[in-house]
This record gives sequence, C-alpha cells and structure tokens, in this order.
Amino acid sequence: MKIIRANTNDTDIFSKEELAFGACCFYTENKAFRYFFKINGREAVLSANTDKFLKEAIDEFLFYSGFIISVKDACGNILMEKAQSKPYMHEILKIQPSQFYVSEKKLADCKKWIRSHEDIFIPIVIKDGICISLDGHTRMRAALDLGFASVYVYPDDYSEYIFHFSNEAKRRGIRSIFDMEIISDKEYALRWHKYCDDYFNTPQEDSSQ
Repeated sequence: MKIIRANTNDTDIFSKEELAFGACCFYTENKAFRYFFKINGREAVLSANTDKFLKEAIDEFLFYSGFIISVKDACGNILMEKAQSKPYMHEILKIQPSQFYVSEKKLADCKKWIRSHEDIFIPIVIKDGICISLDGHTRMRAALDLGFASVYVYPDDYSEYIFHFSNEAKRRGIRSIFDMEIISDKEYALRWHKYCDDYFNTPQEDSSQ
C-alpha cells in the first residue's frame, strides 16, 4: 500500500493544526488510514486509526525526519529505535543551503510550533569544510526570524546530487538562509518542483566537484 505525505490542502483527513507541523501527516492512497507523528525532540509518538502499514508509514516519515531515533505508539510501545550521530549546535548563517526558495505558507506554519532548539534538527553533510543542509531550510529561516542564531545539526546519509544543488545555489548567490527567496506556496510548487523534475529527468554528469 502506498503511503502519501499530506499537503496543506488535505483538511478532509487532518486538522489544520496537524498539517501545520509539516511532514508529520501521512495517509494511504485510498485515504482509509491516516498516521500522525507528534515530534518531541528526537522522539515521535504515532497516532493512527489502524495498526496496518505502520512500518511503511514510519519509513516514509523518517525519510523527511531522519533525526528521529525513536517512534512509539500512543501507549508507549516502541515501534522503531535506532542509533545515530549525536547532534551538535551550528550557526545557521554558516550553513550552505541546497535549495533556492522558501514557501511563505510553510514558513508561517513552522513559526506556529517552533519554541526551542529541541524543535529543530537539521540533516547536513560536510564537504571541503563547508556545512551543507540536506533539508530543513524552512525551519532554519523560521528559527532565524524567531531569534535563534544556531540550530542542532547532525550528519546524515546523502546522494551526490546534493552537491549539484548546493553549487547551483551558490551560483545563484545563495550562500545563507537569508539569501533564499520567500515565495508563495503556488510559486514554490511551480519553481522548485519544476527545477527538481527537470534535473532528475535529465541525464547528469558528475557535479560533485
């Protein structure tokens, strides 16, 4: 069964409050089953209306929230547990983005639930002494706007294309989160998703150098 990440329009399945947490809401393609992950630091509690396809839902959730090391059900039973590199604090403005835009809607949603450093963990890779963010750009911009100078980062698995994306960001003059353009949700889907689709649908040479 295919597990789908909910978007901000899926209010027939999740509440607006749940959807505001971003990549925490998932459902099966037939919309019969829903899964909501409430994050607390590096742990998450899964609330679901079924006990089916839990592993598939957790795997999809972890794709977007790789910093999570433990997932429990509402009764406290451990559904997933893993070891991971210890996060450490890093200055936000010294992190090289690998994306170009920030969604205005997603940014507003992030500001509703970010309250402390423990709410933000950013996956990164270090190359030639430079810290490159793999994901979490909206959370970092929200953190800056809310007065946080640093966030927790942790080394994570990556694909070589991330270096093409970060190099392209630098070519566009994007060397910090503040350089990323804040655009509407619709423009974000058109511009960023189109760039990704064009890239992955075109044969690529090695761009990691």
